Amino acid sequence: MADADRTAILGGTFTPIHNGHRALLHKAFQTASHDGSGDGHVIVGLTSSDLATETRSDSSHAEQLGAYDDRRNALDTELRDLSEAYTATYEIVRLLDTQGPAATRADVDALVASPESKAQRRAHQLNQRRREAGLGPLEIHTPPFVVAEDGTRISSTRIRNGEIDVHGRLLDGSK
Repeated sequence: MADADRTAILGGTFTPIHNGHRALLHKAFQTASHDGSGDGHVIVGLTSSDLATETRSDSSHAEQLGAYDDRRNALDTELRDLSEAYTATYEIVRLLDTQGPAATRADVDALVASPESKAQRRAHQLNQRRREAGLGPLEIHTPPFVVAEDGTRISSTRIRNGEIDVHGRLLDGSK
């Protein structure tokens, strides 16, 4: 990549991919794709199955996520379609720890994080780690929550529980 390229990074399990995830991905592409000589680049960290098990309060929830390769294929399909509207390229990397390459890569400019307090706390901890390593802090970009028809945010958990679909529409049993 040329020096003028901006690189935005984000991470998660991305399963099932829903409109909240799409908002994060769009924000990453908007952040990386900018006016100027560079086209930009987006790095999407996809949580490994082992990390998903480690980071869940109930490890059985990790089993509901599906196999890493299946999640990666679904994410790649989503990114391929979404990226057509932007100049930035993208890559998917396997996340083996909660901070991933954002903590150590000098070529990353911005982190896209969910508005959840846990995600915001991790973003600020990541910047602290970067400073300690002699790297500059990342810009933190946060799109707003995407809400379902009932005004409550869309989440993978609500989708898996059968409350809403991936677009936030209430399912028959939830009305």
